[in-house]
Order: sequence, then C-alpha cells, then structure tokens
Amino acid sequence: MLARRSTRLLAFTRRDAVRLVVAAALLVAAITAVLAFEVFPIGVGTGFDLARMLGWLVLSTLLVATLLGWVWRFRPLLWHRNSALLLLGLVLLLGAFAFRVTADRSVLPFIAPFAAAALLLAVLLDAGVALVVVAILSVLAGAVTGQVQLASYIMLGGMAGLIVVRRGERLTTYVQSAVAIGVVNLAVVTAFAILGDRDLAGWLQLAGASIAAAIGSAVLAAGSFAVLGSLFGITTSYQLMELANPSQPLLRRLLLEAPGTYHHSLMVGNLAERAAEAVGVDPLVVRVAAYYHDIGKLADPTAFIENQTTGQANPHDQLSPEESARILAAHVGNGIDIAYRYKLPKPVISFIPQHHGTGRMSYFYEKAREEAVAESGAAPGSAAAEAAAATVDERRFRHRGPKPQSREAAILMLADSVEAAVRSLSSQDEASIRTMVGRIISERLEDGQFDECDLTLRDLDRIREAFVAQLLGMYHRRIEYPQNKIVEIESRRAAS
Repeated sequence: MLARRSTRLLAFTRRDAVRLVVAAALLVAAITAVLAFEVFPIGVGTGFDLARMLGWLVLSTLLVATLLGWVWRFRPLLWHRNSALLLLGLVLLLGAFAFRVTADRSVLPFIAPFAAAALLLAVLLDAGVALVVVAILSVLAGAVTGQVQLASYIMLGGMAGLIVVRRGERLTTYVQSAVAIGVVNLAVVTAFAILGDRDLAGWLQLAGASIAAAIGSAVLAAGSFAVLGSLFGITTSYQLMELANPSQPLLRRLLLEAPGTYHHSLMVGNLAERAAEAVGVDPLVVRVAAYYHDIGKLADPTAFIENQTTGQANPHDQLSPEESARILAAHVGNGIDIAYRYKLPKPVISFIPQHHGTGRMSYFYEKAREEAVAESGAAPGSAAAEAAAATVDERRFRHRGPKPQSREAAILMLADSVEAAVRSLSSQDEASIRTMVGRIISERLEDGQFDECDLTLRDLDRIREAFVAQLLGMYHRRIEYPQNKIVEIESRRAAS
C-alpha cells in the first residue's frame, strides 16, 4: 500500500508523458487557431491566411516548448502535476484570446487586467513560473498587436505585481500589488509618450487605463485564486492556514489520542519553520507538513515512546528488533492512509513518506546486531563477532522512502530527527545542542538522504544555525524560584 501510494504521489509514468505531449499539441493548435484569425464572429473566422497560420504555429510551438522545458528543468515537482500544467496552458490560451480580441483597439488592451495572471500564478504555484508566463504573454502581446509599448507594459507591470504579492496570504498584499502595478504601468506609458508623439490626451487615456488595469488585476486575483486553487487541486495559503488551526479534527485526535506525538509535531513545526525561513523556502508549507507528518502513529500510539506514560511497559521490550522495526515503519503507510481518509492535500501528504526517506532505524538495527553476536557466542570486538553482526540484513531496518524530493521535505526530515535527539539529551546546553544538531545533519548527508533534492551545503549551514538558535530558545534555563525548591523538597519527603 505504501509503495503504491508513494508512486502515485511522485512518479511520472509513460501514460502521463503521452498525455502531456497530446495536451501540449492541443494547446499549440488552440493558440494557433486563436491567433490565425483576424476577426471572431460566431462561426468560422475570416481573414484566414495559410502562411500567417504557419507563422503563428511556429511561434506558438516555440512558446509552449519553452514554457514546458523551463518547468521540466527548474520545477520538477510541477512537471509531475498535471493540474498545474493544465492551469499554465489555460492562462496562455486565455491570454492569446484576449490579445486577439483587443488587438484592434487603442486603449482596450491597456485596460485588460493581464497582470492578474502573474498574481494568480505566483500565489497558486510560485513566482518563478509566473515570471516565465508573464514573459511569454508579453511576447504574444507584442506579436499580436505589433506594439513594443504593450509588451513592455505587460512585462514590467506583471513583474511589479510579482515582487509585491509573494504568497498572497493577506488581503493587504493585493492592495499593495495594485499600487505597484499602477505605478509601473503609469511609468511605462509616460516613458513611451515622451519617446513618441507626446500626445497629452492619449497619455491621459492610457494613464486612466493603467490605473483601471492595476485595480482590476488585484481584484480579479484576490477574488478568484481560492476558486482556481480548488478547481485545479492546488493547495493555497488560506487552505494551509486552515489546516494549521488546532481545531482541525485530525489535530484534535492527535492531541487526545497521542499527546506526546502532538507535542513533538508542534516542536518540529517550530524548528522547520525557522529553518525554512533561513533558506528561503515556504515556511507555511513546512509548518503544516510538520503538524501532520506523524499522524500514522494514531494507529498504535503506545508503540511510540513519546506516548508512553510513566511506569507503562514498553511493548518493544517483548518484541524482536525486526518486529519493532516493522511496527515503526508502519506508521508511514498508516499516515498516508489516514491523510487520504481525512482528505488532506496531496502536497501535504507527500511529506509523510519523505520525512524518513530511506533512513535506517539505528536503534533496532544495532539491537539486532548485538543479539546476533550474543547468539553466536563470539567475544565482543572479535572477527567472529563482526561476522555474526554482518548477518543482519540492514534493508529490513530501513524505511521505504522515497528520499526527500524538495528542500522543504529535507528540512522536515532534519527537524524531526533533531527534535527527538535533542529532547533525549541529559544536558541541553549550547555545546551539547550544537554537537547533536551537527551530528544528525552529517549522518543524513553521509547516508545519501539529500541526493534527490536541491539542498546545498550552504543551506545545511543555515539550517544548522537556525535549529541551534531555535532549540536554545526552547530549552533555555529559568530562574529557580524558592517556592519551586520547597515543592521539590516536600515531594521528596513524601516519596520517602
């Protein structure tokens, strides 16, 4: 079940590739059809020219191929999401249609809220994809209308909105983006008015159009991004903030049925969020993923030590290391099943199998090696003991993966391991914390857990410092109040 679910989340099959090629061909054909006709009455268009159609076909193919190639090279996670590619194709098609409809008007293209495409893609996907799409739309605008001014207007106005809107988590960001788009639009039309015929009446018309386009773009983006996110299965920032609410049914279950795991998840979320900010990835996604990464422990809470109360027997004392490892690994598959049952977004679910990667369950692995040596009767440290320990199959003590596919998943893996390891330290001073954090990062790096994500050594340095700073704040020493001493003395006296 786990392998099948993980494959469904991350793999890109041959059928997906065929579907992508067909969709790209249809998109090229649709854009070409839209651009090849000069007029759009109901029925068959007029002004058809075969040579002109071939020109639009070549240009459409170049633009679509450029977009897909960029996504394949720089956004591999989006490349595996058909819904995201469909959204990009729809934006291009609608943009081409809008350019053709408004091409023969002098002011109308400047009023159309083309910058909304940049804002929506930045909020729903990311700013890099939005920037590429804005560049392609500006090329289309220049080609359809023959105006360098309109191409510059769309390109620079869209970039201004991208710089300001970021993730669009607050309504005020859309207001700020409208101001930025409006200012840049005004600057563009002013510059071309000065360079051109310096027609004051024409400039006033375009200035009014610039302000109207900025306001319309912000309103359209703010009012439609949640609907589009739901329609295309894209997790929005509002949806993530809702999932982070402690009143969520799944988080309430975790609090009541596995309180130790719940507390651990909150601490992991704090660590991961700070590290995400340090390396420049989305902290909200990492925090929400941290809250839900261990929900599989709800299937058997007492099998995990953080949920065992004082004096409660540890069930693993009566189990073989192989059985214990199997129970420990099962919480990943159980977590995926629970996540699907509660309809969590797939981007959040994908963190569940990645937060352990293919890591080794070292405690039970070493315990199995010790038992193998003891059963052989060999002297510890001897060649016979090493041979007996080598008979233990390490693969039985590793998680099934996959390894982290993104920097966010790698940060969650490190935060999960670091929080548990530092909590087990007897002395939680800075030297001990720093040593433990460095050891965890080195072990995961040497184990090859970051081979499939774009995490750099500089990122690891920043993550380490972020972890240490956060942990020192979490475990700082408090003043020992006299009343606390009295309570401690009385409790010892009562116990004796």
